[in-house]
Amino acid sequence: MKSRYRYWRMRRIKDPKQRLYSGLILVGAGILLFRTLRMVLVEQAFEILVEWVYTLLILEFMIDLGCLLAASRWFVLSKWKYASSALKLGAWAAILHAFRVLIYVLGRTGPWINFDVKPENHASYTFDWFWVYFAAGFSALALIGVYVTWRLWLRYKSKYDQYF
Repeated sequence: MKSRYRYWRMRRIKDPKQRLYSGLILVGAGILLFRTLRMVLVEQAFEILVEWVYTLLILEFMIDLGCLLAASRWFVLSKWKYASSALKLGAWAAILHAFRVLIYVLGRTGPWINFDVKPENHASYTFDWFWVYFAAGFSALALIGVYVTWRLWLRYKSKYDQYF
């Protein structure tokens, strides 16, 4: 009797570490995409923010979308050669998001209050301090994660050089 799966030897077992790493990048990119879409669609960022800040928001959206697609390809195929683009786009997304959060924090404090908001919305723009601290804290954690990943990548680059 012939087996239904004739090429069972050709099927390979997926590496769980690659699934975990790509899954974490998928979750992070998904959170950033959700937050960006919420800002654009629900919080009316186009009407409130200055043009250059809104341009940064759209740029972050495109990088997050690319990171999500690259990480999903890495998740499905589970090969190290697909990790490079997902890691690079994830690092760029974290750095750009941290820069945007820095603009947000500076726009809520100090002498630059509401410099990122259009002048006609200065009086009506309100915010909650919890979200300022929340965004700043998680952006700092993301930058630390990018730095640690970069250092580990440099350490193990010679071992996996054929993949990158």
